[in-house]
Amino acid sequence: MSDPSTTHDESTPASDGAQKDGAYVGPSPAKPARRAKRPWLLCGVLASLVVLLVSREDLQQSATESGVSAAHYVAFEMLGWSPRDLFVWRLRLAGLSDSPLGQQWAGAVARAGEQPFRVGDQYRTSETFADDKVEAHVYQTTLKRGEKLTWQLTRTDTSGSRLYASLETRKGDDDAWSTISELDASGATHNRVVSRAGDYRIVLQPELFGRVEYSLAIASGGSLPFPVEGASQRDIGSSFGAPRDGGAREHHGVDIFAKRGTPVIAVIDGSVRTGTSGIGGNHVWLSGGILGFGSARYYYAHLDSFAIESGDKIEKGDIIGYVGNTGNARTTPPHLHFGIYSGGPVDPAAFLKPEPVLPIP
Repeated sequence: MSDPSTTHDESTPASDGAQKDGAYVGPSPAKPARRAKRPWLLCGVLASLVVLLVSREDLQQSATESGVSAAHYVAFEMLGWSPRDLFVWRLRLAGLSDSPLGQQWAGAVARAGEQPFRVGDQYRTSETFADDKVEAHVYQTTLKRGEKLTWQLTRTDTSGSRLYASLETRKGDDDAWSTISELDASGATHNRVVSRAGDYRIVLQPELFGRVEYSLAIASGGSLPFPVEGASQRDIGSSFGAPRDGGAREHHGVDIFAKRGTPVIAVIDGSVRTGTSGIGGNHVWLSGGILGFGSARYYYAHLDSFAIESGDKIEKGDIIGYVGNTGNARTTPPHLHFGIYSGGPVDPAAFLKPEPVLPIP
């Protein structure tokens, strides 16, 4: 039932400059000479790295893989290009991009996107791209923030034809699609937690005159374990955004009802901070990341008692406390108020859906 009132401590970095009696004090005369030596030191380090790369094949392989990974990250995740864009450039270099066949290939995804395969919580298919057709396959779903998308793409043919596969997203119907990442067809299972609500799709297209057979399994669901042992979504009795105090404020979390003393579970690895005052009564803040930064924070309120101490490092699945009705919930049945904060309150409902399970062939 409660919403925490929190403050954020901000530290101000110290100035790099120094002043004395209002005048700036510059560097000592010795520092420029020291800096003058640094280029020679850097050249020596670079020369050593070059020697290592030339003499050690294992480092050559690692450097090559790192370079390829970096190039893929810049092209796909930062610039939003798709693997197909690279093939279009190859067509341009070959003088085929303006040919009827080249234009047909470049427009195949747009045509397939007009009537995509709609994907629910579970989907599986096996398909073939014929070498005498120019087409693409698009599998589309709509996800909320906090949901997890799981997929498994497998090549089932032995041809050497290239398959271009990507995961893409858009915010709304009028927005352009942008690439999140390139996909492999190795048969490995991959997961992606959605950071914003919107449409998501997996796009598959072979190179020109390529014959490709594949199987694809897709599932979607929550990304966090349920925070109350033995409970599920049907035990949520008050949802996010519900009015409180006659409409003066909104409910920034979900209330999960359970018997007093039911264990409450950590949803991530991280550190905890406990409190006993305020409308949350006995409450816990759980934070991940480095020193609690760079991660969402998870708020557990109205606990009957704690199973941890403030400052403890805990692992996902550990018991951190027990359901109660302390704080402003003392007139209600025992329940856990669970909240998520990441740049403000976030609706936990999508996070707490059953985790995705790929359909069995």
